[in-house]
Amino acid sequence: MAILPGILPLTINRGTAFDSQVLRLTDESVTVSGTLNPNVAGTFVPHGTFGNYDLFVLEGSPSTFLYYNTTATSYIIARTLTQGGLTDYWLLIPAATTPTGSYTAAGAYTGTATATNHPVDLTTYTPEAQVRRQPFGGLVLTLDTSVTDAAGGEITIASMTGDETRVIESHGNFNWDLVLSTASDRFGPYVKGSFTISDNITQASSAPPTPP
Repeated sequence: MAILPGILPLTINRGTAFDSQVLRLTDESVTVSGTLNPNVAGTFVPHGTFGNYDLFVLEGSPSTFLYYNTTATSYIIARTLTQGGLTDYWLLIPAATTPTGSYTAAGAYTGTATATNHPVDLTTYTPEAQVRRQPFGGLVLTLDTSVTDAAGGEITIASMTGDETRVIESHGNFNWDLVLSTASDRFGPYVKGSFTISDNITQASSAPPTPP
């Protein structure tokens, strides 16, 4: 299973609420949607490069392409693979060298196409996330994670109240990551980063003193 990895630094201030974090796991494909004529909606899968930019081909329709066109100076969706000018195509506006965004129809084509990162189906996976100083170091914190939209590749790290963060014993700079597991295997990490646990300078009068 190929999922694009990500970096996400997180911070908890003890005694202050920690907001939930919503993650969306995607792979290297691109999803195109919209009411389009001709209908080119679907999943565009990676197919090497064209003109030094990533090339995508519509799954099940090998003559429909999503690629960077040097004449248009942007990504386009077309049924002709060329660096020259075209009459019928969808153009990414504003122009960009990455394929996601909104495409405007030109020529005989109609409809607005929307290209987004392709989500990974998480139906059979369980997310796990932990905080440690280093690999195999002592466990500092287990984050409460759950799949909140399996088809959309969405995982949520639950929020914590101020009362919950106040009782965290550890303090300092750590690391965290998120892995996916099934009944028989583990995959990842797919998201990782630094994890800082600190105290606010300004404390409630009832807060216990913290050793320097």
